[in-house]
Amino acid sequence: MSVTMNTLQALDQYMTTYGSLDNNNSNRKHNKRSSRFAMHDSSELQNLYSTIQWKNRFTPLYLTEPTPRSIAYAIHLKESANSLKQTIDSLSNEDDLFSMKSAYSDNEALASVEYEPDDADGEVPADFMLEVENFASPQVNTSKYMKSNQPVTLNPGNYSFDILTNKLHYELQFNVHEGDTNSDLQKKLSRLINNSDIGVSARVVETRGLSALEVTSDAYGLPVQGERHFTITDENTTYRDGVVDYLGLNKTIKEATNAIYSINGNEESSYSNTFNVHGAYHVTLHPENFAADMTTSDQLKARAAAMTNVRGPAAQNAVTRIGLYPDAESLANNIETFVEGYNRFMNGVINDETEESLTKLLSKDLHKFLDLHSYNLEKYGIVVNEDATLDYQKGDEITDTAAIKGFGTQVLRKLSAISLDPMEYIDRRICAYPNPNASYPNPYMTSIYTGMLYNSYM
Repeated sequence: MSVTMNTLQALDQYMTTYGSLDNNNSNRKHNKRSSRFAMHDSSELQNLYSTIQWKNRFTPLYLTEPTPRSIAYAIHLKESANSLKQTIDSLSNEDDLFSMKSAYSDNEALASVEYEPDDADGEVPADFMLEVENFASPQVNTSKYMKSNQPVTLNPGNYSFDILTNKLHYELQFNVHEGDTNSDLQKKLSRLINNSDIGVSARVVETRGLSALEVTSDAYGLPVQGERHFTITDENTTYRDGVVDYLGLNKTIKEATNAIYSINGNEESSYSNTFNVHGAYHVTLHPENFAADMTTSDQLKARAAAMTNVRGPAAQNAVTRIGLYPDAESLANNIETFVEGYNRFMNGVINDETEESLTKLLSKDLHKFLDLHSYNLEKYGIVVNEDATLDYQKGDEITDTAAIKGFGTQVLRKLSAISLDPMEYIDRRICAYPNPNASYPNPYMTSIYTGMLYNSYM
């Protein structure tokens, strides 16, 4: 494919917008699972290549005049279609659409859960009881609380101190100027530590005219080596010492702790608040919903009992039942997640900020597509809106899944077509039809976007 100005514009648009994208959509529940389907093996790439070749045997030659807006729209359309495909794939077990089981937690404030059957260690139980005794926590060093606006009593000059971790030794250097206040010094050190990216973070805590510097390890749980994740000292530093003692950076040290919990009465521990049970259950504890100083079982139970917004028996203590929803409820949850993903797709590619001239072809095509399936969708509580978005209302237990799975198959085909050539939805003029007696497949003729983005996935 020859490199043109339009090609470079498309490449720049793609790389700056999607090159390091971290999947920031609002539905976090299936993000990790969906990311698995962003990868393709060699056979899938070969099939894609063959599909592009076959399409171009019968594709006319088009004259396009892509503008920066149409370039951005075509690339965004392609990426949005791929994202929705990954969501549908993540809700499916092999080729069985919307069949992925989903897990529940009776006490979401205490622990949330995702179910990953591919990670299962042997037979996975339908449910289990989780009781939390202690959360995993980082090491926290808190300095003395000092009057924020009071000038520092250190002499002006160059200072330094060391942060020793289990792996490395860092020396942080800074200046103290005439007139610096305690708050100025603390904020300066906080920025210095955070910008250094050395496995610890810092912030200034302020209350009633007083402030302190709080230094926290990025690592949670008991250190694998040594007694602590980090040590702050200026005993053998290069420049002036004294700042560690002045601020009291080692005055109050909250040691890191492991998460301690029981599965059906069997005690276990974890370095972090995220751990696997039987491989397939990915459990995340939520200490942010509890007081920071609550670390014992009795304190957790007292806090949980006071939470009136937690439903079920788990509201009485730091215990939750985790398990799999019945098949019908899992299917309903999968349909709900699909509808949310589809509406994100629609609202992302057809909205008030996008020119109507760019969206009219896609809008017309999707309206026609949904009209063909609206009758069957209503059986499952799915209603097609005038703007081609969907509304979903959970209804009775679903027993016949053939129609919704057939619809899912058609959606995947439509998304594959959009992803293959998003320029189908951009106005363009036909210059010449292919010679039916002599076709020359060119995998990059369909559009510059197809060939370029196909290369990027490799």
